[in-house]
Amino acid sequence: MYYTGTENECNDYLQTVNEGENYSGTTSTWGSVMKHPTKDQWVIIAHPHYESELSTLEKLPDDWYDNNDIV
Repeated sequence: MYYTGTENECNDYLQTVNEGENYSGTTSTWGSVMKHPTKDQWVIIAHPHYESELSTLEKLPDDWYDNNDIV
């Protein structure tokens, strides 16, 4: 599942998870905030222990993938 929101909202969620998990060593972050290739939309994968009020997507629709590189 993914959370979707503004860039700031997704980054705030990422910071909450990173601080809560206190990552160290080879794992320094839960994930990364991803921008839609053509729209002003942002997502981050949901952590199983941290809920958010952001909207959810069960999976990313096909238009989230930049298919220009596919031959």
